[in-house]
Amino acid sequence: MTAGLAVVLVLLCAVGALMGFRDAPNAAALPVRYRALTPRGALLLTGAVNTVGALLGIGLITLSVHYFTSPAVRSEIGPLAVGVSCAVTLVWGLLLWWRRLPGSSTHALISALAGSHLAVRLSLHIDVAHTIFDLVRAEVLLSLLLSPLIAWALARLLTAPAMRLATRGTTVNVQHRARVALGISASAMAMGHGLQAGQRMGVLWAAVLVGSGSVLAPDALTAEFVGGAFLFAFAVGLGTLGGAWRIAWTLTERLVRLDPLRASVAAVIPAGLLFVGSLVFHLPLSSTHTATAAIVGAGQTQTYASVRWPTVLRVVGWWLLTPVACALLGLLGTLALLPLDLWRPFSAS
Repeated sequence: MTAGLAVVLVLLCAVGALMGFRDAPNAAALPVRYRALTPRGALLLTGAVNTVGALLGIGLITLSVHYFTSPAVRSEIGPLAVGVSCAVTLVWGLLLWWRRLPGSSTHALISALAGSHLAVRLSLHIDVAHTIFDLVRAEVLLSLLLSPLIAWALARLLTAPAMRLATRGTTVNVQHRARVALGISASAMAMGHGLQAGQRMGVLWAAVLVGSGSVLAPDALTAEFVGGAFLFAFAVGLGTLGGAWRIAWTLTERLVRLDPLRASVAAVIPAGLLFVGSLVFHLPLSSTHTATAAIVGAGQTQTYASVRWPTVLRVVGWWLLTPVACALLGLLGTLALLPLDLWRPFSAS
């Protein structure tokens, strides 16, 4: 492995750790808040499941890895574009964490990659409209707009009937059912997040290797690809152990306060959507967007005004800013680095 590839792999693993760190509250916040799991137990559980999910997600990518042998991928989505996109994602993700805001590393990464991809195509004097429009429409706009709306709508529709079914029996039994559902949802959410992260980063790592001259096939994976996959999966798991409780506090206290039963419904819905997105539609969905929207939707079913709308609007504003800002940073960063011929160290000597 060349030094350049090692740098990109480190950046990919750093993004994986950031995803695990910032997205851990999506799986652990509600179970910990309502005492279904202890903080340490929740992080250990979600970290382990996240690692397994990431490995499975990368395994799914290997079934279609022949796609990355195309000339377009070799020349345009190479190490420089991926490296710049990872750097932008890291900066943006840490900014949102510092501001205690739940945000999507997925959309930051894909938007930065779209901007970087545009810069590369401009430098090669290739028509950009069709490719960039398709990338942004399918990967960013569709998942950015539809997945939180679907999660919110499902939470609004399913919470009331779920409450009627779950409240049969004694108070002790009802509380026990809610905590069991929250504990199961933590594992399901972590697995769905790992599948999403593994597929996403497996695609990028394959593109980097092909762009640097490697030949990949489902039955002939290189040691660099397999080793990078394991390193990334462990980075996601280790990042999860950080917890990002600053964001967890926003999800469980600043947005809305739920009772345990509504919290269990809000936790199950995004987990299901992540599985559907990974295994059925193969779209990159944001665990943060779906979890936040489900929490708000479940909160609106309470008989009193519990949703703090100024905080919700502030979060949504940053969601809308993310693709614009990250795409612009990816574009400018790549245009600045292209004249330096930084792609040369990535080629095998």
